[in-house]
Amino acid sequence: MGLHLTLAAIVFSSVLTLQAEEAAHPASREEVLVGGRIIKLPAPVGYQRIDGLNPESDRMVEEMLHAANRYLARFHPTKDDGTKLDRSFNAQVLRRVENQEIGERTFGDLKQQTKAEIEKSQEAIQQEIAKISGKAEKALKNATDADAALSLSDVAILGCFEDSASSLGFTMALNIAAKTGTQSTKDKVVVSSMIVPVNGRLIYLNANADFHSEADRFWTQQAVTAWRDAVVAANPRVAGPAAGGLDFTSLGRSGVIGGVIGGVAAAVAMLFKKKKQA
Repeated sequence: MGLHLTLAAIVFSSVLTLQAEEAAHPASREEVLVGGRIIKLPAPVGYQRIDGLNPESDRMVEEMLHAANRYLARFHPTKDDGTKLDRSFNAQVLRRVENQEIGERTFGDLKQQTKAEIEKSQEAIQQEIAKISGKAEKALKNATDADAALSLSDVAILGCFEDSASSLGFTMALNIAAKTGTQSTKDKVVVSSMIVPVNGRLIYLNANADFHSEADRFWTQQAVTAWRDAVVAANPRVAGPAAGGLDFTSLGRSGVIGGVIGGVAAAVAMLFKKKKQA
């Protein structure tokens, strides 16, 4: 009798485990999995999710990303009419804290530390970007199977534009020069990023645009703020624990680097698309 009960308990436990694993898988393109938890990521208005549709393009942009970060989703304009192709969005997570419970209370405890780190680490960030640019150039060469060159310069942190109880927004700019085959691009790119706790997980939301005027900078800031509002509204609100003695160093620096490389990847992906169409 005891053996039967033990076997029944094992079977029941296995069923529950399988059900939990099934429940932890995203059910739609609006959902992503972060640290075993489902996060809803509604697409920004006028944009559609593009990751998972072209393995070659996915591999290229993922190889460019800093090892500390992971893409959750990437979004390009719904209409491919050339009017907004220089604007895009992406969401990332920092691998080191992906499984940690970070709610609004937790983030409130560490926000000022993160903001200070962003403001003081521009030189360190420029050094990291210089290292990553070689990796990004190699990814571009591998993806296009052609002579390719990529340079990043004049990376600048333009300051914080959002400092609320549960989010921190900052803007960066840089120059990109890229060439593959006969296709080339030379742009100034502006990126606005929002660090925000979503359903107990820390998410990085980024909006990118080619910079032609201050209107492009304002667009990225307003666009990522509107996207933040939609993402927060689509998910449960979680207070989370006090930050306590947890090690949250590099949250700001990794966020800046991830945002910059996300902007670079978007520009290079567009160049890659033009080469394919040529």
